[in-house]
Amino acid sequence: MLKKRVWVSLFLATLLLITACSNGGESGETPERTTAGGNNESAGNGLKPAKLKIVLYGEESPRMKELAKAEFKDIVKKEINADIEFQFIPWTEYGGGKTDLMLSTGEDFATYTDTNYMVKSVAKGLYADLTPFMGTAAEDMIKTVDENSFKAFQLGGKQFAVPVGNKPNSGEFYSVLVRQDLLEEVGMNSVSTLAELEQFYDKVHAAHPELIGYASTDARRMLMYEYTDKNLYWQNDFLAIDESADNDQIMSWFESEEFKAYSGLMRGWYEKGIIPKYAATNTPQLQSDWNSGKAMFWAGTAARPFEGAATISQAVPGAKLTNYFLSKDLPKISRGTYSTAWFVSANAADPERYVMFFNLLQKNQELYDLFAYGILDKDYTLDENGRLTRNTTDSLIPDWLLMNKNFIRFDKSVPDDFIAQYKAWDDEAIISKGAGFNFDNTPVKNEETKINGVFSEFLAPIASGFLDYEENFPRALEKLKAAGFDAYIAEYQKQFSEWYAAK
Repeated sequence: MLKKRVWVSLFLATLLLITACSNGGESGETPERTTAGGNNESAGNGLKPAKLKIVLYGEESPRMKELAKAEFKDIVKKEINADIEFQFIPWTEYGGGKTDLMLSTGEDFATYTDTNYMVKSVAKGLYADLTPFMGTAAEDMIKTVDENSFKAFQLGGKQFAVPVGNKPNSGEFYSVLVRQDLLEEVGMNSVSTLAELEQFYDKVHAAHPELIGYASTDARRMLMYEYTDKNLYWQNDFLAIDESADNDQIMSWFESEEFKAYSGLMRGWYEKGIIPKYAATNTPQLQSDWNSGKAMFWAGTAARPFEGAATISQAVPGAKLTNYFLSKDLPKISRGTYSTAWFVSANAADPERYVMFFNLLQKNQELYDLFAYGILDKDYTLDENGRLTRNTTDSLIPDWLLMNKNFIRFDKSVPDDFIAQYKAWDDEAIISKGAGFNFDNTPVKNEETKINGVFSEFLAPIASGFLDYEENFPRALEKLKAAGFDAYIAEYQKQFSEWYAAK
């Protein structure tokens, strides 16, 4: 009988011990300055004035708007002599849209990235090379962010993005994040199989027909335990690797029997209404419904039970969130402990000053508390044990972005056993054998552009259950091949094999 894994998390925790990171080459000549460290009040005095624009995704809260014009602005000015502007844009603009437009038109700004978006953008010359500044401007954060996290955002030995955060990241989106309050309301205690998850939907739908089921259109990780015995980890939308196999084989996801089985499950969910019909034309609404407490479950991470609880509880005060893994007891896969990474646009006037700002976010407890929690005794209080009580629910710089085991504070309402469970989330996890590999798409850039178009128009609707596999996949596969997919996967396999052999 397979062992059921249930992980319950309620608030923030600490992670692995961090080692110092040595990155990039030697720095060139830099402005004479006093290092922004400790309690040095004149840290920014040796620097000429600079202007920084930090783009964040989502909605700006009223309290964030106040702090951005006052305390946040003042501390950045004092520490690194920079005037800072925070600009918020919708999440739909991440990894494309307005972000791409800002890059292509040469705006001076920084925001966060993932490895795939980084590779594409670097190939276009849109990201600044931050290597010369890592030994000086990032000298504090390399002590508090894992060395492997820096390596994940390097290309050709150069640092094109600076990682931030240090938290449990294994099993991202492989668990089901369930509204535990709804689960208990309908007489259930947990879910451990697909059948039980669907039973949960049926019971809650009968009691609350106004609620939707799944607040996303991608469940390939979450449902993996139901359609394959392999321990799959996706390199991108098209390619995966089997972490349980001791080889360097790249798997063509859409051409696999696993994808056929998975698309059948998703088609069933769409027809049943677990994925709402409006998702086919209005995917962003799913996120809004989740945040407002109108959805039953979502794909989970170690952090999501507490990241999501604060938002949902504003709409549903009694809401509780719990992570469950379905069916199988395979090792959880980790890509590393970073939350995300900051890039600087190629046309930035002072990329080093941006790196100095990133450094402030992960530098010491005092600055972390300010950016994450606000002003002591106004936005939050601390008890004698350092436990946190928030006086405002407004988000500042997002918690998920900053989370670092060296500085995280726990709410005093969080029981010690829940903190211990969160700390143990990464126990027995495995690091992906592809961690740190970044594909250079230059040889197949045209093919990649075409296959991304095929994905959006033909494959994504099948993967989400909007279209039937049997009726639509043959044509989609024909389009994929015509776009040059065989050449693309051959180049990917070649680069991955060379990198794997050299590890």
